[in-house]
Amino acid sequence: MSTPTKKQLAAQHARRLKTMQKQLMAMAEQWEDMDQFCVNTLVELADQAKKTATDLKED
Repeated sequence: MSTPTKKQLAAQHARRLKTMQKQLMAMAEQWEDMDQFCVNTLVELADQAKKTATDLKED
């Protein structure tokens, strides 16, 4: 079993982070009419996941 290169690992993690971002946004939608704090927190986490995925690809 070979070890993935840095580029392969970054691409794999970027894909996973994008999936997490979509899941976090779906969770935020579910909280929409119940708790704005939860919505804001989940959206912030989703934004951070998206930013991190972008940063990984740029390295």
